[in-house]
This record gives sequence, C-alpha cells and structure tokens, in this order.
Amino acid sequence: MNKYLRPAAIVTLLATVFSVQATEATGNKSESHEQKTRSLEVIGLTEDQRLISFNEKSPEKAHSIGTVTGLMSGDMLVGIDYRVQDGKLYGVSKTGGIYMLDTGNASATKVSQLTVAMEGGSFGVDFNPAADRLRVVSDTGQNLRHNINAAGVTLVDDPLDYPPATSLNSIGPNATGVTASAYTNNDLDASTATTLYAIDTNLDQVALQSPPNDGTLAGTGKLGTDATASTGFDIYSTVRDGIAVDVRGLASLREASGASSLYSINLSTGKATRRGSFSNENNMIGIAIPLEQL
Repeated sequence: MNKYLRPAAIVTLLATVFSVQATEATGNKSESHEQKTRSLEVIGLTEDQRLISFNEKSPEKAHSIGTVTGLMSGDMLVGIDYRVQDGKLYGVSKTGGIYMLDTGNASATKVSQLTVAMEGGSFGVDFNPAADRLRVVSDTGQNLRHNINAAGVTLVDDPLDYPPATSLNSIGPNATGVTASAYTNNDLDASTATTLYAIDTNLDQVALQSPPNDGTLAGTGKLGTDATASTGFDIYSTVRDGIAVDVRGLASLREASGASSLYSINLSTGKATRRGSFSNENNMIGIAIPLEQL
C-alpha cells in the first residue's frame, strides 16, 4: 500500500482525530475545575542518568531518586515510559536493553532486548496502550515496534517521513528531527482508540504519526520555542470507569541556551506553554507521568 497520504486525506485525518479527542482540540477546556486545580507528579530522566520526581507546577523543586543502577557497563538509558498493562515504569537503553525501573531507588532490572540495533542520537520511547507494544523512534527516522513479552521480537516499521506533497519533503526522504513520542488514551478498554504524537525538534513542531507503522507524519502546529534534541514528552490520560476521558501533554524541552524547562503541550495546535524551569543540574532527556493520578 502507498504509505503517502494526499493533502486532502491528511486534512480529513486531522479533523477526525481532533473531533474525537475534543479535549485536545479545545486545549483541554473541558476539564472540570477539580482537574484544573489538581496537578500531576512526574518522573524525569536526566542527562547524567538520574531519576528525579517533581510536581508539574514546580519542576525547580525536583527530588533526586538516585542514579540509575543495574545497566551494563557503559550503557545508558535514552527514554522512559509507564506501561498501562502493569503500571510499571520502563526504560530503554542505547544498546536496546529494556529495563523495569524502581522509582524508590532508581535500580533497573532487564526484562527484554530489542532484536534490531537502534540508530540515532536521540530517541522517543512510548508504549502503545491498545496493542501493548513499545514504540521506539529516533532522529534518523528509525521507527521500531517491540513486543516486550517473553521471546518478543522487534519489528522494523517504515521510516518516519512527511508526505512528498508538502514543502517539508525538501529536508530529505526521512524525517530526521523526531526526538520524542507519546500515545494518547492510556486505558485497557478494547474499544478505546489511541493516537501517536511526536515532537520534531528540527522543525520545532508537534506532529501526528499516523498510521504509526507507516511512519507518516503530519504537523499539527509549532511549539513556539527553539528546542534542542534533548526532549522528554508524555501524555497523561484521565480515566473514568476504565475509559480515558481526557488527555494532557507535558514536555521537557531544552533550549539552545542549555536550560531545561517543563511545558504544557496543546496537542491540536502544537503550542508549548512554559510551566517552569529545572535547576541547572537537571538537564532532562526524558519524562514519564505515573498513571491513575486524577
């Protein structure tokens, strides 16, 4: 099947996604007053391989959980995410190791291994809650899908790219700026659909990756800030009676000046709204939002 979508098809796809996920299209305006006043706790991964915890309202007050231990000598984590199937935090290392992480002491226990070598310098890591598969993308356009269950294998999906009908195609056959990814709707209801979003730090924009296995990207809007490849991104789902009813995006973006800050991300417009700055020692490369908080 031809993976490229005609411009009209992309417009239709985006319109469908935003009409289904109404809270995103309105910038989360449908949140109740209680939801707006309550804040999320977040786990972060720093450049020097520490896990930290912080409240979204005060990233500057982050607490250091500890330096990650349990990896092979010379290895390092490149991304983290929570898996809705078991509620546990996982990390992916640059050599393709997949680890379960203890948020009490930052210890790592290896549970799986990618069967395809990772390519790139910056990576997006996120679990598909519907398929229970780990998505790994990189700034080379690599697009992997892994089954972390026993004897699971890694599938190589089509590289990330923008349709050739758009002006963005001039940057090359593959999209080489995607450094973070996140799925919506973290619930276990079989009828709930999920959508994959990406942050492209070459173009400083949010993009929709659909279909995920095809790697086709469509920009939803500009971040409004100049972000480097050191990016963390996650989408929190508010779940009621087992079904996701609201989503909100958060990202740690490192600016060209070298400082990392936390931003709220409007998924429909791409706009990043600064929530606060991390302290100088906390240069962020990943974030993950614990489940079932609101």
